[in-house]
Amino acid sequence: MQLLHGFLGSAALVLGLTGARSFHDGAAVPGVCGLITRQEAATALGAPVPAGTEKEIDVPMQGGSIKVQHCAYGSEVGVGRFELGSEAQSLFGQYRESLASESGYQNVDGVGDEAFAAKGQLAVRKGQTGLILDVGQARGGGSKELRAEKALAALALGRM
Repeated sequence: MQLLHGFLGSAALVLGLTGARSFHDGAAVPGVCGLITRQEAATALGAPVPAGTEKEIDVPMQGGSIKVQHCAYGSEVGVGRFELGSEAQSLFGQYRESLASESGYQNVDGVGDEAFAAKGQLAVRKGQTGLILDVGQARGGGSKELRAEKALAALALGRM
């Protein structure tokens, strides 16, 4: 549950930057647990994980909402996906800026159109879609966890 709360805090920050716009177009999106397998999650963590639990959360914002799909493999591995719409690059930039002063913040090259790590999570934008990946929530992030998050991001992006 801690992973879900951490993810939602990150997603809510993104949403708070969007003002009164809604970026969910109502289109059906395949399940987020299909982006990485249980075995891939276990490999990334370096330990067994339970089957993925998927939740779709309607996160409110001024004048609208956004659908956030989240898959948790226990409390230590998670992936979230959300649509940012036509202003995705600007919104993701605002999100990046809001976390740039966090300890451990770093730009991450070679993943999606743009990516950064902050608060022990990897945030990725590919086109109009945002992903947040988290491996080792209780460990608080580090180079080993970031490598694992980048590997999972590459897998997830290849399946979108």
